[in-house]
Amino acid sequence: MVRASVVWLNYNSMKFINIALKSLESFLNLDFVDYELIVVDNASSDGSFEVIKKYVEEHGRGVRVKVIRNDRNLGYAGGMNTD
Repeated sequence: MVRASVVWLNYNSMKFINIALKSLESFLNLDFVDYELIVVDNASSDGSFEVIKKYVEEHGRGVRVKVIRNDRNLGYAGGMNTD
């Protein structure tokens, strides 16, 4: 049972990809059970989506992870409320 969901939003983060990946790492290594990580990409065009998706696939073992890629940039509120 999922007791908590973390929504992690991305948009063209390649300029600071190392910081973004450290952020993801911290969520993937939480000392908490029954949570899911939802990674939402707001139609990035700089290659960051592909890097992030690969990172999550390689490091997200044991964590429920859902990756969503929007067809267009929905802004902060729209991206955070994507289903």
